[in-house]
Amino acid sequence: MSKTKIVLASILKPVDDTRMYEKIGISLGQTNKYDINIIGFYPKKIPATLSTIQLRPLFNFPRISFKRVLAPWKCFLEYIKVKPKVIIFNTHELLIVTVLYKIIFGCKICYDIRENHYRNLLYGRGFIKLARPILAIYVRAKEYLTRPWIDLYLLAEKTYEQEFTFSRKKSITVENKYRAVHVPSQAKKPQGEIVLAFSGTLGETTGIFETIELAKRLHAENHLARLVIIGHCAKRHTLVHLQALVKEHPFIQLIGGDSLVPHHQVITVLKGAHFGMIGYPKNKSTENSIPTKLYEYLALRLPIILQRNDNWEEICNRYQACIPVDYDTVEAKELLQIMKSNSFYTTPPGNEILWDSEEKKLLDHFERLSI
Repeated sequence: MSKTKIVLASILKPVDDTRMYEKIGISLGQTNKYDINIIGFYPKKIPATLSTIQLRPLFNFPRISFKRVLAPWKCFLEYIKVKPKVIIFNTHELLIVTVLYKIIFGCKICYDIRENHYRNLLYGRGFIKLARPILAIYVRAKEYLTRPWIDLYLLAEKTYEQEFTFSRKKSITVENKYRAVHVPSQAKKPQGEIVLAFSGTLGETTGIFETIELAKRLHAENHLARLVIIGHCAKRHTLVHLQALVKEHPFIQLIGGDSLVPHHQVITVLKGAHFGMIGYPKNKSTENSIPTKLYEYLALRLPIILQRNDNWEEICNRYQACIPVDYDTVEAKELLQIMKSNSFYTTPPGNEILWDSEEKKLLDHFERLSI
């Protein structure tokens, strides 16, 4: 019996991306029912993978460039080469070419929505202020106009069920929870040195500079406190500012920055840390989202110094996993005392924060699709 060919595609994510490859790709590939092809950005190193998964890196360009404009059509040509029966894509830039492929050649298409692109463009700082509403409206218009051809929307956040109307009656929520390899039994206690970790996207809206300022105050109070930053920064001027701060402060280490970092390397850093930092400043583009790293920190029993947010605190409080603070005003001396005296993870997290709970939903739905 021949396997159903599936393409997972992204313009900006690497082919070994955590959600696209490690979660959705491997989950579908392990069933041995599907032939998985993953199209995306070139990774630092192409990993060995399952025999049912083929990685097809196509892209390697700056965030704003002419190559990015041409990227969807390059992906379209790869679709023609692979001839998939199902396409799962997670970049709004692929909406038009993927729908076009469906109209010409016939297939099922799934739009994996990992962020609210409209809010990100409107309230983020990725583009000049005058361009933001124009770009936001353009993207949302594409999402509405292509709805008739989308067979399934995969929503990475529960809140998207309320935020989007174009996906209603065609969607399932598959949250971005942690795919466990090894889960420690308890939190790691500092023995002298205090290692703080900031992982993921390095940007103004994700709180990297607020985190550095808080780490500086903690280090001034206790010279054994240091900060490890690991992740990728897409914006050039943000990266230059970040690199200058790291150079100025020897207790801060930057891993990645100008290059993509393999997820296993991120997890290694988190396992060696004593506290995870989630310091998103208030912004309408992120206020309702749950950071992927929140699930990673919970699964790894990493206590979290958490910028106050009702949604995030509600999750963390189930396990006594965080110290909720205002990053801008918290007193370093007081925070260090809480970090030292508090007991964390007195109620250990269960499968509810792991990918296992989402994997079943994904596989069950694909079984029901006529593919």
